[in-house]
Amino acid sequence: MTDQTEQNNETAEYLPFNAINEFMRDDYRLTVLNEVITHLDRVQPGPRKMIAALISQRVKIPGFRNSNLAPAAMKAKNTATLFQQSAEFSASIIEAWSSLHPQLKETVFSLLTEKAWELAPLEVDRSRLPGFQVHWPKDDTFEVLDKAVRERMPGTNESDDDISLMVVWIGNRLPYDLYLEEDASGAASE
Repeated sequence: MTDQTEQNNETAEYLPFNAINEFMRDDYRLTVLNEVITHLDRVQPGPRKMIAALISQRVKIPGFRNSNLAPAAMKAKNTATLFQQSAEFSASIIEAWSSLHPQLKETVFSLLTEKAWELAPLEVDRSRLPGFQVHWPKDDTFEVLDKAVRERMPGTNESDDDISLMVVWIGNRLPYDLYLEEDASGAASE
């Protein structure tokens, strides 16, 4: 009985990768999709093939028999729904996006390692993980982490959204439980 209890305590809770949409603005989602699709030739073969296959199978763009032949901006706009609905597509897009920001990726990995986050090695394809963990260190708000990254990368052109997305991706976590705690405390204080 003790072994079962210990096993349950160690079991991580996961949300599917497309749960990122609850934390992402529509305009930023489109920015990420456009960047990845525009620079798909610079992405590793695994994610590149997965993205192309999913677009071909599940995205219909008027005027194109093969949606992959549409202009990048048109593809990005028409893949937003797929990004919201498909955990596999969301994961492939974010993995590809992270590879387009190598300095930010390394900086965030270094920062989270110093903060004692349990991380998969940097070279791991995170799109192969079961999803996002839901437990987020309470003191590591996006504002705190953004400031720490900017101190390590003075003069960076990375946006706050880029830094936050990289933290979520490299940390393999969504701040889901923090919002649940805030809702519970807010409801309790009313």
